[in-house]
Amino acid sequence: MRRLFFALAPTPEQNTALMAHVAPLVAQLEAQPVPAQNLHATLCFIGAIEEERLDALRAAAASLRGRPVKLRFDALEYWEAPKILCATASRDSSEASELAIALGEAAVAAGFAPDVKPFRAHLTLARKIGAAQAATVPLPLPLVPPMVMRSDKFVLMSSRREGAVSIYSAVDSWPLYD
Repeated sequence: MRRLFFALAPTPEQNTALMAHVAPLVAQLEAQPVPAQNLHATLCFIGAIEEERLDALRAAAASLRGRPVKLRFDALEYWEAPKILCATASRDSSEASELAIALGEAAVAAGFAPDVKPFRAHLTLARKIGAAQAATVPLPLPLVPPMVMRSDKFVLMSSRREGAVSIYSAVDSWPLYD
């Protein structure tokens, strides 16, 4: 079984710069930082599937096209239920929202049961933040300077655990336009 999801990914340089920028805040919150290479904006979470069904998921994704996506991450927020610090975009991209919907519909049509939620652009930066630690920082905070992510492709990613850390890796990717 593989845990899979579709996402948009910042460049490695953007990941490294953003994590360096928020490192003091993550330390102040006594949080577990997300590895820089794991940063992504989830479009559609598929969940655990059998290896033999991977080709059907790939075929569903390969049929989709869209427009280039631009996301402007301009705030840092604490989300209480999952206990995370994330970079958020105050304005979601209609292109990203349309792609998230299309991916969910394509996955359902191919016989999968994705966790379909409205798209909200965010990058998880740190985990395991208690309410007491979060109360020490006046969140949300502006992300200065904002991080602008441009994507001309979407990625199928796999999630696996190594000890206490999740490791994400690209399985495949598709261009948003021909």
